[in-house]
Amino acid sequence: MTPDTHDDDHARAHAQAGPRPAARNVPAHLLALREEDFTGSVVVSSAPGGTIHLEHGLITAIETPGAPTAETLLLKSGRVGQEDWTAAETVASSVGAGDLGAALVAGGSIGAAELEAVCASAVFDGAFALVLSPPGAWETVEGAPPAGVALRPGIEPKRLFEETARRTALLTRVWGPPGELARTRIRPAGGVSGVPGAGGVGGVGGGALPGPAAPRMPARHREILAAATGRRTARDIGFALGRGVFAVLLDLVRMDARQLLHREPAVAVPMAPSVAPRTAPGEPLPADGGQPLPRRVPGARNPAHGPRTERAGEP
Repeated sequence: MTPDTHDDDHARAHAQAGPRPAARNVPAHLLALREEDFTGSVVVSSAPGGTIHLEHGLITAIETPGAPTAETLLLKSGRVGQEDWTAAETVASSVGAGDLGAALVAGGSIGAAELEAVCASAVFDGAFALVLSPPGAWETVEGAPPAGVALRPGIEPKRLFEETARRTALLTRVWGPPGELARTRIRPAGGVSGVPGAGGVGGVGGGALPGPAAPRMPARHREILAAATGRRTARDIGFALGRGVFAVLLDLVRMDARQLLHREPAVAVPMAPSVAPRTAPGEPLPADGGQPLPRRVPGARNPAHGPRTERAGEP
């Protein structure tokens, strides 16, 4: 059988299958889209909601106000300078719907492997941010424009679900419901008013850590303290520093254990059921070997393709 014949048979099979059956939740819907080799987007309307980009059924980007996208991770962390970014945008736009990521690599602004790692981190972090709130309605937009910076070829939906469940279970085990921690506003504990050398990262500076604590503190913890104004959540700190929300949450747990933080009361919002049982706090944290990775890439929807709106069912 030739490839062309296979593609024709594949298309005929989907045509004979008729309309797509309604999925009971977003994960089930994404699995069905993977089977269809779907290219487009799924727009989720929960709070904060977001847009899941797919190419041939693989997830290439997730844009949500709940987590930094690859653009923020690259720019805010300093991996890519603003001038290089603007130059790459010019190159990409000169060829129509060009690949901004490829333009960044071709221009020497970042290596292909590093860009792939950052894009993958943004996808996993975006998925994690989406599950921190109750599920809502979604709509499928065929032929929607791709994300400006995307992971290619993309991530299998099943792998994304497994990693999201692992992250949720980990934070539940060492802290409690992660959504509660994600909504908590953070400021330095009494006597920890700032960090020398932080240079006002995130708009805060001055003061000093008491005693010999500062030399032993990882630089990323000092930067979090400098960014913690008492008005910022983990999501806000992640955007300010160019780091993933999950990585910031893990650091907040470690810092809280060292009594470096004061937690303002979280706003009470009903949360989605946890995927793992809650256990007593105080269990040892996993080895601190992870490196927290650091705007929102505009993702227009195409009104020419009538989106299908569906409601989430019971999990």
